[in-house]
Amino acid sequence: MSSILIVDDETSNAEAYKRALELNMPSHNVKTASDENEAKQLIQNENFDVVITDLAMIDDKSGMRVLNHAKEKDPLVMVIIVTAYADKMDRYAAFENGAFDCIAKSTPGLKTPDEIVAKTKTALFFRSMLQEQIDSQKKLAVLKRYFDPRVFSKVENNNEVLNLKSRTVTIVFWDIRGFSKACEILKAHPQAIAEFLKDYFQLASTIIFKHNGVLDKFIGDGIMAIFGALNGRDAAGMEDAAFAAEAALELKIEFQTLLAEWIKHWKLYSAQVIEIGLGCGLHTGECLVGNVGTEIRDQFTALGPDVNLASRIEARTNNEQILVSSSTHSRLSANFNFESKGVINDIKNIPGDYPIFELINKKQP
Repeated sequence: MSSILIVDDETSNAEAYKRALELNMPSHNVKTASDENEAKQLIQNENFDVVITDLAMIDDKSGMRVLNHAKEKDPLVMVIIVTAYADKMDRYAAFENGAFDCIAKSTPGLKTPDEIVAKTKTALFFRSMLQEQIDSQKKLAVLKRYFDPRVFSKVENNNEVLNLKSRTVTIVFWDIRGFSKACEILKAHPQAIAEFLKDYFQLASTIIFKHNGVLDKFIGDGIMAIFGALNGRDAAGMEDAAFAAEAALELKIEFQTLLAEWIKHWKLYSAQVIEIGLGCGLHTGECLVGNVGTEIRDQFTALGPDVNLASRIEARTNNEQILVSSSTHSRLSANFNFESKGVINDIKNIPGDYPIFELINKKQP
């Protein structure tokens, strides 16, 4: 039996989420806390598999502090942050600190309790997967999941290549548009969503490895990858940017094929139209890249504002759209076709004007 903690200073919200979880997941133990201080006490004294916390309580950082308390107690706990103030949510910071997902209250067409049920079921599925992996593999073997098997021997024979180092890399984020709505439609059949995610992650991992990338992390229904983390073929990152672009274009096509098969399957469970698509964002910049972790958990990742910018570019995409920054575009324009998509200048915590371009396809020789 799994334990779930709901943290919200609005009693009506907490009770609504609790009722929805108990109705749909009756075998699980659900508790509530009225603020971050009560949550901290409960987290210290009990073990929770999933923590669902409001962002703004004592202040607009309360949810982030609950996230940190939960992760300090158990690095594998799945934390979902809920907020009615999307403009105050730094999603990238939340994910960097280990959040499983972020939910905006009152999203048009969605009921927040239903979305919480769907995301909680998915979070428990991923927690179970992680626990199985840790139980069955040694520390170094866990790292192997992030690398192409062809290059893992390099890591295994020389752990120093994992040390944090400044590199020019291309960061790629993918995210499924419309996924929350799909979860709501299929909320009575969570396994149908979980199996789809498993196929999607497997497909993405294969394509990332094929194009010499490193799988950084899965973020809810999103993925982060790094190109140029280990090979460093050229100091300017030209070739690695091309690898990233080729991976983005291939996954765009293969995802459509995968999705078509799953939509046929989902029609067995729902007559509603399910419309989802893959958004992708690329940015090339200077990042600290290497292994960051503890004795409990290791993570090979990239750090720095350029990672944040890549995430924000991905957030601007529509279904099946691939957007890139000007630094990536300048490395690819000779061999790939683009359309200008204007300038963005309203990125939180990243001041300035940033031209963005849509990647269309690779030029024919």
